[in-house]
Amino acid sequence: MNVGISLGVLIGFLSGAAFLIFLKAAFSGQMFKAASSLLAMPTTWFAGGWLTQTFDVERILSSYVTALSVTVVVIGAFPLFRVVLRVAQDVAAE
Repeated sequence: MNVGISLGVLIGFLSGAAFLIFLKAAFSGQMFKAASSLLAMPTTWFAGGWLTQTFDVERILSSYVTALSVTVVVIGAFPLFRVVLRVAQDVAAE
């Protein structure tokens, strides 16, 4: 179980960073960068295949997915909340 949690936090950190890059690129008009960072997230979730070949995924899946989800939410929640507020202010101003 500890391996699943450790991997989930590590890959969740990488996915959270990719999500932050996605947010920044999407709202600065860099569509290629936004699309590539968005497409990179599912690839990092399963570590490009080495995760499924190295570890018994059935045994670590529950703790891995939980740690991954919590880490991504912790990293991305506040910036996403700020984006939602900014969009709401822009809509209200019109």
